[in-house]
Amino acid sequence: MPRVLLIRPLCEGDEPEFAEPLGIERLAGYLRTHGIDDVTVLDRRLYQLEQRAGTSRGSFWGDVRTRFGAVPPDVVGLSLMTASDVPDGLRILSRIRSWWPQARLAAGGLFVTSCADEAERRLPKVVTLLSGEGELALLAFARNDPPPAQAIPSPDDWAPAYRPVVERYATLGCAVNMQTSRGCPGACAFCATPRLPASLRVWQPRDLGLVVDEIQHEAARLQAAGLPPIFNFVDDDFGPLTRIEALARELGRRHLRIAFALEMRLASLIGQDRLASRLACLHEMGLARVFVGVESLDPRTLRRWHKPYDLAALPDVLDALSQAGVSVQAGYILWHRDQTVAGALEEVEGLRQLGLYSHRAALSRLIVFAGCALAQDPCDEHGYQRMAPEAEAFYRRFAEESAELAPAWAQAAIAEPHAAAQALLTGDDTRLMAIRSELAEVNERSYELFRRLVP
Repeated sequence: MPRVLLIRPLCEGDEPEFAEPLGIERLAGYLRTHGIDDVTVLDRRLYQLEQRAGTSRGSFWGDVRTRFGAVPPDVVGLSLMTASDVPDGLRILSRIRSWWPQARLAAGGLFVTSCADEAERRLPKVVTLLSGEGELALLAFARNDPPPAQAIPSPDDWAPAYRPVVERYATLGCAVNMQTSRGCPGACAFCATPRLPASLRVWQPRDLGLVVDEIQHEAARLQAAGLPPIFNFVDDDFGPLTRIEALARELGRRHLRIAFALEMRLASLIGQDRLASRLACLHEMGLARVFVGVESLDPRTLRRWHKPYDLAALPDVLDALSQAGVSVQAGYILWHRDQTVAGALEEVEGLRQLGLYSHRAALSRLIVFAGCALAQDPCDEHGYQRMAPEAEAFYRRFAEESAELAPAWAQAAIAEPHAAAQALLTGDDTRLMAIRSELAEVNERSYELFRRLVP
């Protein structure tokens, strides 16, 4: 059987919120389930974060040489989620090719799937590009078999992710990431998912019994290491409220006490009977946090972005979540090509009334992702959609004058989800309240500055 090495590169520029590399962990699990046992998963970002945290357990390249010093890998695969992963990916490929010229190289991930032409242009010709869900393609590549037909495994045929160092991520405050479905029923113009092939776009759930099997296994590992069992479902849409309730019933049946967060569409919450009481029951069973894509409080903008929901119902949904004790993280895009300074201020005031204003929301800009419906729109060198000069000038001034707020906000905002989950598990919210107090102070200073700068 071949020896396989799967790597997540460093991200150029600002590091997104750190989490375990679920993509290559799932691929590794699939390979191992299908007879390829010698699979190594290494994450460049883990080494970087451990070094910053003072918990370093060695160097990335040192571990590569230790693992493969005598017998090199036959296959090396890179996970490229965005164009920001490519520069370090190229550095990795250069060193791998100099050490082990006979190794066969592959790259996959969202960047390869949604930006195939750019990936082909930027990566060496010796690298095989694996687009879409990579289980079957990577398995065939590792075995040196012909490329498979277009069929992809159903979610029920996915293998449990292979997480050899899950404890190291949990020690850094990371939740265990879980994927329980594919696709999304939304059609948001700023997202690449609606333009993927139908086989990847249509929402399909994984059997919850299989999901909880994986949760049970990882929760036992965490508890054995003295770490809290905190999980995050990374689905674009976890599904309807009834699916969360079914998950909670299965967790209860197995006497599993965990804390978890997930993402839902507002359409799955608006108009639900007894929403607050149902959410309260879910909170008791471990639901700590819900991410919802609010995106805009301007109905015209929502129509342009193909993001339909009943704005008038939003306050009731937020009130129900608050009553239930479930934290809310709202996706928002304040700045875009059609935004004006006056319009931004109106939305900022609306966000504040809803309790959704944050420094991050005030700086949020529309990124023109390759593969989305807006992909042809003009953007700057960072990929942000271009704005009118007045809006651009205000944005830059606000960003510059609020620069001192950004580090404190980011540190507290990254720590808050984990603290909320721990508070749910332990009943002690002392740390959570301190973090939220700090966030509130930063957000208040940000709001006052925003208002003062508006002409």
